[in-house]
Amino acid sequence: MRRGAYGDRLGSTFRLQRPPTLLSSAGQPWRLAVTEMQYGATGFGFTDPVVPEDSYLLSLELHGLQHMELWLDGRSVSNRPVVRGGTNFFDLARNPIAFMEDPFHALMFYMPRGALAELRSELGIAPGDLSYRPGLQAQDPVIEQLGRALLAPLHAPAQNQALFVDHVLLALRSHLVVQYSDSRRLRTPPHRCLSARQERCAKELMRAHVREGIALADLAQACGLSASAFVHAFRQSVGVSPHQWLMLQRIEVAMRLMRESDGPLSEIARQSGFADQSHFTRVFTGRMGTTPGLWRKSLPRKRPLTP
Repeated sequence: MRRGAYGDRLGSTFRLQRPPTLLSSAGQPWRLAVTEMQYGATGFGFTDPVVPEDSYLLSLELHGLQHMELWLDGRSVSNRPVVRGGTNFFDLARNPIAFMEDPFHALMFYMPRGALAELRSELGIAPGDLSYRPGLQAQDPVIEQLGRALLAPLHAPAQNQALFVDHVLLALRSHLVVQYSDSRRLRTPPHRCLSARQERCAKELMRAHVREGIALADLAQACGLSASAFVHAFRQSVGVSPHQWLMLQRIEVAMRLMRESDGPLSEIARQSGFADQSHFTRVFTGRMGTTPGLWRKSLPRKRPLTP
């Protein structure tokens, strides 16, 4: 059974029940996660202690605080305002406890040291910890944009978004290793492509699961690669990320369905694997330069869509 400071376990630290949580499938034995923590009243007080472990929590603040007092290893290390859009780093091996009086709203990213060490090894970076000052917020627009990209999936969790969630959380891991490493780069790894067999296998799997989606870990395992190595190799071979390629396949399915039937766009979106009609319209328009409704207006009259 997996254990870590995310989901209900992290929620208990903030005395919150069933906080929205997304997990990455792209890691063995580690796992990346993001949990949304929100408390709307004043006078929260101290967070409860967390079980010490060899991992980090990153808190992307979606709501500013007048002040937050941070304690590490039983000692107060910071007492200052929290700026909206900033990121706080917490080492879970140092028993972090926070004191807050204001309402708060944050995304808490769970990042095991093992996940960071794996990528350091792949990139040829010497072992080491993240470099930051405890209690001092980082103003990092990359972390903020990655976090905000996960707000919609957090409130509409669905299996067909697994590949997107994996991509975002792995992108965060890459950013942390490159931007916050406290050690020098040892070598530049070669940019490897997928073999013809690996590329064919990955594409066949995504086509077979175009509607419900497929986890990045399953694609990487089928190709005998780690998740991050698979993403880099797929992009090098195909020119787009696995998630982008899957979106293209869903667009092709939607176009076929619109040619064959007069079914409502909401049903076309569902059968094509999109989260909803809004998601379908946004992706289709971005790729085709026109909305699905306008695209099929020039098509011949079609039969009703059969579910």
